Parts: sequence; C-alpha cells; structure tokens
Amino acid sequence: MSGLAVRIDIADAVREAQAAFEAFGVDRFPRAVQFALTGVAIEAVNQFRAEIPHIWHSPNKATRDALRYTVDRDFLNRVATVGDAKASVFVQDLQSIWLKYSFGDGPQTRPGGDVGVEAYFADQTNVAIPVGSNLRKTGLGKPAASGKVPARDARRIAAMAAAGYDRNTAGGTKGSGSWGVFEIKAGDTSRQHGFYTGPGIYARPPRVVAAVGRKRVAKAIKAGRMAAPTTTFARRNGQSVTVPKVVNADVPRMLFLRTPKAEYKPVASPSWDRAMQRAADTMADRLAAELADRLDHLGLR
Repeated sequence: MSGLAVRIDIADAVREAQAAFEAFGVDRFPRAVQFALTGVAIEAVNQFRAEIPHIWHSPNKATRDALRYTVDRDFLNRVATVGDAKASVFVQDLQSIWLKYSFGDGPQTRPGGDVGVEAYFADQTNVAIPVGSNLRKTGLGKPAASGKVPARDARRIAAMAAAGYDRNTAGGTKGSGSWGVFEIKAGDTSRQHGFYTGPGIYARPPRVVAAVGRKRVAKAIKAGRMAAPTTTFARRNGQSVTVPKVVNADVPRMLFLRTPKAEYKPVASPSWDRAMQRAADTMADRLAAELADRLDHLGLR
C-alpha cells in the first residue's frame, strides 16, 4: 500500500547495543540488528491487529488480516552492515483498496466508482452509500453488521433500478404487491419533494387494497362504521366500473444515497502510529537479548 509511512526512532537503542557488542568483542552486530528489527516488525503487526476491532465496526476477516510483514531468513545471514538492516510492514493490495481511506494526515476523499457497492450500478461516477434500515425494512437487502451490502442484494437492486420505475399496479386489487426500485438523479426535479430527499436509489412501496393496507380503514370497516373504499372509472365504451381502492402500503424509502464524493476521517492512523512506536520501544530489549545469546554461545558468561 503506497503512502503508508512507518516512523520509528531506534537509533539510540542501536548505538547503545553496538557499544556493548564491541566492549565484549562480539561480532555479527549487523545480524543482531536485522534479527531485532524483524522482531520489531512482527510486534508492530500484532499490535495493530489487536487494535483493528476498535478502529472499524465489525471488520471482516479480510480487514483483520490486511496487515502483513516480510521475514527474509536468507538476508538475515547476508546482512553486512547496520545500514543494510531492513524490515517490511505493509497492507495487502486487495485490502488497501478500501483501507487507504482510513490512513493519512487529514480527511481522505473517496471519488465515485473507486471502490464500493456502486460497482454494481450503471452510474459509477457517484458514491453509493447504503441506508441499512431501509434495505432491511423493504426486504430488498440484508446488510451485515459492518454495513456491507451482500453482492447478490446489490446486483438485484441494480437490475431493478436499471429496469426503471414501475407503478406495480398490475394485480393490485388482489392483495399485497411487491417493492420496486427506481433512481432519482441529480437535477431530476420531477420527484424532488415529499419523501424524496435527493439523488439516490429508492424503493417504491407496494400497492394494496385500501381496506387491507390501511389499519384505520380496515378497523372501521370491521366495526361497520364504513364500507370498503372503492374507485370508479369509465371504460372506453362508456361502461362504468367500480373496483376496490388501491393505495401505497408504505412510503418511498431511500436505499442508497448518491453523492459525487465521500470524505473519511483517517481513523486508523493514530492506532498505526501507536503500534509502530510500541514495537520500536522493544528494540533495545531485543538487542540486549541478542547480546546475551551471543555471550552464552561464546561461553563468555
């Protein structure tokens, strides 16, 4: 993952350990530094992994396993100078696609189409932010605890949105219909009122018989205070037809908010810095352990 800095200061620990190694005539100090630095990298990864559940809500396995380190055992025996010592800590390429917005020195801007559920929709120029409560209410989606919308739900909603607005009046007098899906785009003034709060993917409510769909009406009919509401219209031949009145069973509900960009706080950066520093603080002890090990090996203790 590019642009992810590791800022640790181990110079003092290295200088002090080098003096001790030289005082006892112990060689292979560069190897000791390399071994200790590798331990610091492993410790940093473990420290950050422990923080992950506190950074993101319900992180999935891919996010929990995003951070890795590199251990080069061959280089451990080849390192010739202290300046050659190195250790790598990195975020894997796949996870960096979405985690990169959690790192940085300030707000991170995510453009449309870069990553996210909008990949399933025709318009990928805008960010699609799911409204979990409405997805569950309409039964059109079952977001995970983290808020992620399952791919199968996103594909189905995208296909319904691509098909366009459907009033769902066919068979409406026979009982409950089903939720439909349509999109309101920026600049579309035809529905910028009432339950429509701006550009996005919306669910159109089912149409049902008024006597069934409205509890107040159904209760009054059952009590005998009113008759079932009806609607009368004339056919082309002039014949008058009366049918049960059909109404919306609910209100339109936004499933995905559409916006040109989204801003994220770099919520992972503080934990990243803490993990790196805590790991760096172990460098002196690791070098001391290496010195003790070498002394034991040489029989000088």
